[in-house]
Amino acid sequence: VNVGATAGQVDVYVFAAGVDPKDLDISLQQNLLSITGERKLDEQAEAEHYRRERFQGKFHRVITLPDDVDPERVSAQYRDGVLHINVKRRESSRPRQIEIQ
Repeated sequence: VNVGATAGQVDVYVFAAGVDPKDLDISLQQNLLSITGERKLDEQAEAEHYRRERFQGKFHRVITLPDDVDPERVSAQYRDGVLHINVKRRESSRPRQIEIQ
């Protein structure tokens, strides 16, 4: 998982190769981003494994985001094994330039 932020948004990248996007559940409550999913691997019954680096089964990650994220402005895309979640920050929390008259 990689998390980056700018003044206008927070970007979360979850490396989920081999996970069907239909098996992912994403929720945002207050400033907690929850990602749940399951990786299912095709098994060869007669194969003997000497080494396995990719796990199979269910997983759950909870990521604490900044307090000023807007839960109404969230988008998620899954491409090439990477889940990208974009959470916009609230407009009211952004610094505002005040013009001197």
